[in-house]
Amino acid sequence: MLQPEYSLLTRTDLEMTAVDGGVDSLESCIQVRSPENPGYYWGNYLLLPEPPEADQLESWIDLFRDRFQSSREVEHVLLRWDGAVLAPQAQARARALGMTEDSGPGMIATQLIDSQLLDPGNQHVEIRPLDFEGEFDRIEQLNQQCDPNESSGSPQYRLFKERMRQSWRKRVRAGMATWWGAFLDEQLVGQCGMVFCSDRLARYQAVETHPDYRRRGVCSTLISTVGQDALGRGGCRALLLGVDGEGPALGLYRRLGFKTDTHQRALLLGGDSMVVRQEVAADHAEVRSLVQAAFEGVEEVQLIDQMRDQPGVLSLVAVRAGSILGHALFTPVTSADAGSNFQPAVALGPIAVRPSQQRQGCGSSLIRDGLDRCREQGIGAAFVLGDPEYYSRFGWRPAQLRQLHCQWPLASDAFQVLELREGGLDGWQGKVNYAAAFDRF
Repeated sequence: MLQPEYSLLTRTDLEMTAVDGGVDSLESCIQVRSPENPGYYWGNYLLLPEPPEADQLESWIDLFRDRFQSSREVEHVLLRWDGAVLAPQAQARARALGMTEDSGPGMIATQLIDSQLLDPGNQHVEIRPLDFEGEFDRIEQLNQQCDPNESSGSPQYRLFKERMRQSWRKRVRAGMATWWGAFLDEQLVGQCGMVFCSDRLARYQAVETHPDYRRRGVCSTLISTVGQDALGRGGCRALLLGVDGEGPALGLYRRLGFKTDTHQRALLLGGDSMVVRQEVAADHAEVRSLVQAAFEGVEEVQLIDQMRDQPGVLSLVAVRAGSILGHALFTPVTSADAGSNFQPAVALGPIAVRPSQQRQGCGSSLIRDGLDRCREQGIGAAFVLGDPEYYSRFGWRPAQLRQLHCQWPLASDAFQVLELREGGLDGWQGKVNYAAAFDRF
């Protein structure tokens, strides 16, 4: 069943799915099914031996639908493979068909750095195995606290998460996995599973830390302690994990001794639609990582950290299938020259989209949703500093046509305004002042 060209991480994927699903070798690929969780993209897919060619995509889509036609709850199409990126022609064809790309590095470690060397102040974190059945309520509660999308998401997403936790239970009951917790003063603040696979391979699952206890060394202590136990007492030869290549955890894993072994790649068609919602505290780490990757720097990250909790600020995220794809910030602006009866106004920016998700409509969704929320809040106008060709499609026009300017003289052509309500710009004149935090730019 297992093909030598598949990565070690993908081999463990197949073993894990086989516990509560199905793995079937076909003539041209492998079909992976999770009947008890049909909404799980990475549990219901065709595993291809290589990246699909442009002229093969529709045939692969047809094969997927044929093979999953008996599973009516499977509303998506997912094609997976290891290694190489899509050729440009295939990438263009996939987008024309409405498919979105997804990918993440598969990482491996044969020894780990002691977490105390990375976080000397984490000696108060206690790591111990959990009684999965006896402590399931704590495990479930922490998982929910770590995922703000579960409380705010669709019923389908909540059902997906419930079913995912049941798959953890089946692996523990089958003797394939153990569950570990990280404690501070007897409070469960972090957890992960360790799944033991064939060929002396061990695989991390569901590594997470409570949002209020992040950046305190909890995660590094958990990963290091559990991994060293698997390599030592467990007799494993290598530790594996899949990670979000644009998420905040990648750097931590590398510092602990993990190296990239492969890239798991996929094309997704259909499934859950993208949802825009207000950012919450549990999103902050992922937003920081996303914004830094999009702008290739930290100044925008620092700006958002400084502004997100200020009065009148609207901080939005775009989410699909539990992952944050983009972020947008709307902040109040003022003018000393404005008249006495002017309506409030905001400025859009920064706006950031994951590099892998750019030019696929995420930014547009954030902008349109944000403008609608501003209208509902009685905001009269929105300013933006950016590409006139792009922003004009939303109705923005040069601010200088209304005798308005900003604090950056060289940006006159890029400074634009959009009236959100009738008379929204009445009384506005002269210089438009951004919050002081923007002075760094």
